[in-house]
Amino acid sequence: MSHYFSEVQDVKSAKKIINYEIKNEKFEFLTDNGVFSKTKVDFGTDVMLRTFLNENKKLENIRILDIGCGYGVVSVVLKRFFEKAKILSTDVNERALELTKENIQKNNRTDDFEVRKSFVFDNISENFDVILSNPPIRAGKQVIFEIYEKSFFHLNKNGEFYCVIQTKHGAKSTKKKLEELFGNCTTLVIEAGYRIFKCIKSSW
Repeated sequence: MSHYFSEVQDVKSAKKIINYEIKNEKFEFLTDNGVFSKTKVDFGTDVMLRTFLNENKKLENIRILDIGCGYGVVSVVLKRFFEKAKILSTDVNERALELTKENIQKNNRTDDFEVRKSFVFDNISENFDVILSNPPIRAGKQVIFEIYEKSFFHLNKNGEFYCVIQTKHGAKSTKKKLEELFGNCTTLVIEAGYRIFKCIKSSW
């Protein structure tokens, strides 16, 4: 049986459109079976996006990594608010990647984006100014911690890492791990059992 973090989905396709609104901006997302949170934008992702947009009013000419992009919610929203940002969307799920391409074109009407297949950082060599992650809990702690570790190494100096995790799914161990890696970890928001963490890479 395939999961949303599997490369190829064996579940039959059944595409549908869902609507989403954030800060008075409206979006339509194409979703499908075999992708994460197919019926609505995940609550944790929504909290992370609202938090990020409150923290960052204006970003230009920066590189952003949306790791584990799913059907592209984070990438699409950030491209709408920060048109000049260079965004790389990655996932191991091939169906999700195709949906991401369609959703960026549908909502942003731009060819200035890149969607790439990668398990964690296996196919990522460049560095970024911002990395955002809603880690795949079902993939297990080892995979999640690998995302944290390699995010640190793939950030530029003073780069920022944002992630969302539920308290019951290991927020305490996540905060401890991030503090060990970055030397800092700020809890920006706690909402309905979800926590948004922000870390800054202050050294190489």
